[in-house]
Amino acid sequence: MILVWLFASNIFGASPDQNAYLNTLIKEALQKNLPQDRYWHLLLHYKKTTFGKIESQEDAPAFFNSPYGKSDPQAELIATLESFFKTSETIGSNQSHPQCDFAARYKWLKSQLSFDPAKLPEQRCEQLETWLKDLNPERITLVFSTYFMNNPASMFGHTLLRIDRKRIGADQKLLNYGVNYAANADTTNALMYMLKGVFGGFKGTFSVFPYYYKVQQYSNLESRDLWEYELNFTEDQINSLLLHLWELGGNYFNYYYFQENCSYHLLSLLEVANPDLHLTDQFLFQVIPGDTVKALIPYDTLIAKRVYRPSLLSQMNNKRLQMTEQEKEVFYRLAKDPSQIDKEDYRNLSVSSKALVLDAYLDYAQYQNMKKTRTAESIDKETRKILLERSKLDYRRTDPPELVPFSTPPELGHGSAQVRFGEGANKKETFEEISIRPAYHDLLAKDVGFGKDSQILFLETTVRYYNESDKTKLERFKLLDIVSLTPYDPLFKKISWRLSLGVDTPKDLHCGYCNTYEGKYGLGITYRPNPFSSILLYSFIDVELELSRHLDQDYRFGGGPTVGTLIDITEAWRAQISGSYLNFPLGDRSDYYAVSVNQRYALNQNLELRAEFNLTSGWREGVVMVSYYF
Repeated sequence: MILVWLFASNIFGASPDQNAYLNTLIKEALQKNLPQDRYWHLLLHYKKTTFGKIESQEDAPAFFNSPYGKSDPQAELIATLESFFKTSETIGSNQSHPQCDFAARYKWLKSQLSFDPAKLPEQRCEQLETWLKDLNPERITLVFSTYFMNNPASMFGHTLLRIDRKRIGADQKLLNYGVNYAANADTTNALMYMLKGVFGGFKGTFSVFPYYYKVQQYSNLESRDLWEYELNFTEDQINSLLLHLWELGGNYFNYYYFQENCSYHLLSLLEVANPDLHLTDQFLFQVIPGDTVKALIPYDTLIAKRVYRPSLLSQMNNKRLQMTEQEKEVFYRLAKDPSQIDKEDYRNLSVSSKALVLDAYLDYAQYQNMKKTRTAESIDKETRKILLERSKLDYRRTDPPELVPFSTPPELGHGSAQVRFGEGANKKETFEEISIRPAYHDLLAKDVGFGKDSQILFLETTVRYYNESDKTKLERFKLLDIVSLTPYDPLFKKISWRLSLGVDTPKDLHCGYCNTYEGKYGLGITYRPNPFSSILLYSFIDVELELSRHLDQDYRFGGGPTVGTLIDITEAWRAQISGSYLNFPLGDRSDYYAVSVNQRYALNQNLELRAEFNLTSGWREGVVMVSYYF
């Protein structure tokens, strides 16, 4: 330690007095053990590795003043103090001063060591001052964007920060700034995208942008509701967060899809603002955006207010909920052909009904314009006519109905990881099973806090022990299993789809619980009477490939139909009934049918009971289970 200190004092080409003061500061910092202070570790993003060593998660060399700074907090602190003494002659005329580049470190070390400005002159940081003046921050808000099943990077949701500006007059949140952390993807190849995302092949960087830009993308274009959490930070805490954000600008972390992702490093920013928060320590493996919101909940005074910002489609659907059947018919005709505004069906509506239908149409037209499914010229012409008609009505509802959320806040959902224990029997013997998965949500689970009618399973592994045959066998492994049930809508007519990759135990083969590698893809139609109905019906046409040495020619390929239903009997009790028939004309020529009846009863947010009965071409088995989410 002493050698490093002396070395630091000799390499600095400043005056003897400044060298002496630098050494005094270093000595005091070491006496106070500042290199091991938690806040210094937060500023440098130091974490313990698997082998117990300290290492920064930041990966840009320019982030460190010492060549050993990534893994040596003391060397980095000494080098940082030394850099603060540099003059414009030693750093170059076009370079900013380290006091400005590492403004959060300067602020904290100054508070800890009480810098003497006569011996360590404070530098003017004009660019930083201009940036802070433009931001003019008053409050920090964490924003959760709900799930988007059509983009693998957004299936788990997304979080970002919003810097709320000080304003006089009406609150104009769209004019605030957003802070986003994302991977700089450099490939469009799906396989490479997945591999680089999982193994840290992308560089992740922070960016600051107008908030309305993200609202346009998430809320309007992708139809994702936003949940905004206004945070209780003092002015000084907000300043520390922004100074650290400034430090991170131009630097990067290696981006890991499941750990150091969009949500994880936002939490590290919040910890810098308030070091009493221990947010990143809660995550050992996967960091799911919804879980990062839950991490804030135990801090009673941290969240000042939660705000629901419905997407454009949710706004339109809220208006549809208010419509009578007659109003809906007129609205659907209008959506297909705006000239219906001149027809008798529309003209016969009351003024309030006309206003409701036209307001819904304007939401729909704006969404279509975002999706660019129709030309801007035709949209503008038609919208202008509708806007003119709407203005003539001169109607504003005096008692607007309460806004109905079409999504639920993520903190109300179950944990994203699950462990499950079961006891069951088939036609030959009894068995016990254990199942574990790191992520995420299945169709039978309570969908509060998650995307409705969707399933994402990742690395779910189920193992059984068969008592009579005394065998332990892999029952099922789901590398990835995705189901997106999109109820039929006369406006959009979107299809449902599902994809599954993994290992299964085919019950029709009677091969002693052997396994096959499986890949399945299906397209289908889903129907729900209304958005909040307790019954959902679905159907799929699947294609499936199975590989196993137990199959003739080691494979079979085919497909077939599946029909099923999800029924919410009560808020806690859900049942799923499904039936399918698969025929394999290629490889091992075979076919089988399967029927399953599954039920779940939620005891609380993270604990539930399940019962399953499965019949596969005469093979019967039943299992009762208890599941715990964490």
